Amino acid sequence: MSLADKYDVVAGKAAGFGLLKKEDANLNGYVTGKALDGLFLVIGEEEKKLRKDPLGTAGDLLKKVFGA
Repeated sequence: MSLADKYDVVAGKAAGFGLLKKEDANLNGYVTGKALDGLFLVIGEEEKKLRKDPLGTAGDLLKKVFGA
């Protein structure tokens, strides 16, 4: 039994007592969710920059993405 499996068992019991959200009782799901939260946060920050200065930021972003 892996550490993640052991966590899931203990966290599942804690969720049953209301100490933890049910969706946080699965370690793989929790880590994946947090990684996606971080990814969308960064995407949102880049979008704000693009909306603030579309021409200037887009040029810098295109250079970064395509290495031009």
